[in-house]
Amino acid sequence: MKRNTHWKFTLILGIVGFVLALQYNSMNTTSTRDTRDLWAIRKELSNEKKIHSELLEEIREIDQTLASYTASPEANAAEVLQNTLDKLYKQAGFMPITGPGFVIEVAPSPESIAFGYDIEPVSSELLAWFINVINQHQGNELEIDGKRFTTLSWIRDVNGNLTVSGEIVSTPPFNIKVVSPTMEDSEKLYNLLLTTTIQDEFYLDDLVLSISEPTDRITLEGWTGGFENQFLKEQTKE
Repeated sequence: MKRNTHWKFTLILGIVGFVLALQYNSMNTTSTRDTRDLWAIRKELSNEKKIHSELLEEIREIDQTLASYTASPEANAAEVLQNTLDKLYKQAGFMPITGPGFVIEVAPSPESIAFGYDIEPVSSELLAWFINVINQHQGNELEIDGKRFTTLSWIRDVNGNLTVSGEIVSTPPFNIKVVSPTMEDSEKLYNLLLTTTIQDEFYLDDLVLSISEPTDRITLEGWTGGFENQFLKEQTKE
């Protein structure tokens, strides 16, 4: 009888100890704290405010377009529609554009030439990384080896050749042109490229980037890839 009582007492003590251990763990488990410093938080807040401002600007432009359609008589509706269409073509990169920017020459490194290394095309991964660096500042337009890069463009390695939207990019040297919304934006992007590690990444592939200083007028050609309309249909008057 004593042995049975002793066994029950031991079981109860074990259960009580287990519950106390769980409570102790829950009281001493602290939630993950945000360890970022004040400047990191301010920078993230600034980026969010910038995105918010850009969205408000887009909404304002759409409201102005709708107001133009509503206020314009039928005779001017076609002109308003054409202006809207031209603006969309420009945003999509179908039309030439001139603005402040700079030119980047992608060329083989002097060492690779001196040692007689074979000059390889730029890899699609490296070019994609470069474009991501450019896109850290919104509103920039690109032309890669005379080929306009737009939101409809893609980068691929095809049979060992770098292509942009199916067009082969020349083996270095070739130029990349960048146009920014303003001269101030162009200078900021220029300084970013001088301080980022992207130049080191190109150098690891035996390539160097020669970045010219920003100027007021850089011209990019329009995209010649065409546009396939799959869903919209023209409505004709009966």
